[in-house]
Amino acid sequence: MSKDNSEQSSLKLEEIESTAVPKPTLFQRWKAHMKKWWWLYLIGLGCIVLVTVLPLVYVGVPHFANDRINKYKFDFDGLSITNPTPNSFHVRQSQQFHVGMGSGHLSEFDASIYYSGSDTSFAVLSFPRIDFGNDAYLEIDQDLDLSCVSCFSKLAEDAVRSEEISVLITGKPALKVQALPTAHLNIHKTVSLPGLNVEEFMKRDDAFNVTKLNLLNPRMNDGYNVNATIVFNTPAAISVEMGAVSFNLTIDDSDLGYIDIPDLTLRNGTSTAVVLGDLDIQLLIRKGLWESSNSNYGKVTIGIHGNRSVYNGEEIPYFTAAVKAISASTTINLFDYVSDILGG
Repeated sequence: MSKDNSEQSSLKLEEIESTAVPKPTLFQRWKAHMKKWWWLYLIGLGCIVLVTVLPLVYVGVPHFANDRINKYKFDFDGLSITNPTPNSFHVRQSQQFHVGMGSGHLSEFDASIYYSGSDTSFAVLSFPRIDFGNDAYLEIDQDLDLSCVSCFSKLAEDAVRSEEISVLITGKPALKVQALPTAHLNIHKTVSLPGLNVEEFMKRDDAFNVTKLNLLNPRMNDGYNVNATIVFNTPAAISVEMGAVSFNLTIDDSDLGYIDIPDLTLRNGTSTAVVLGDLDIQLLIRKGLWESSNSNYGKVTIGIHGNRSVYNGEEIPYFTAAVKAISASTTINLFDYVSDILGG
């Protein structure tokens, strides 16, 4: 066979082989690759799940829940403090709120409460378990023991002087949402409370009004010579039962006497209270009528200075601290009560 014939035969053989065994497609090559290395990709997928999904469940859910709780604006409507003792009081709160996390529950937990800026907790509040769907219901009804009376006294004192005060609430409840794993939360929430700011409150025209005034002559057996009824409007965020509260009164630098409010409860809105007093009526008349200027004739400015708070015969130190922080004044027109004064 000649050389040319041999080369032609080789070319024809290559063409036949090329036609008989086509080159694998991209999909076929990928399929063959996966058949050989599928186990390696399965391990990689598992690693992706561990690295992304698990942190989302175990870190993301608690972070989301903590963020929701720590940003939630607490509603103080219905919150009340009653039955105070020197080291405790009863607290009650009923509240319904929207959750928006599906069904589940927040475990019961102990919440430590601090006055903002203090490192010492003044009380530990036992929060009950809260079951929820789209909404949840919170019910607190318990005695709260004060572990740091001086800390709470400082809070109460600042509350009557300021527009706003803050408390810090910490706790570590467990959160269970549907089929997700239990999330362990770390609550670190600052709650702002509106203060009373008594000094500014007393400057308001509608702060209080004496609706009834009786001058007693002779005095009562307990020494009172004044029996009055007052109506006052307070911006208190919560209802607080304070018991018997007493104040010393002055005119200029002179001692006018004192008044007692035997049963004082602060609440948001209008309240009525009975006031009993032992006042120097002659000083009141002299300052208001005989020594006043023509432009202020009949008007007298009375200084009001807090003394103490007593409940069931015991002085309540934290309420006494709040009452003693009160140093305000009010101007009254004696002609509004001239018949009572002259009759006395």
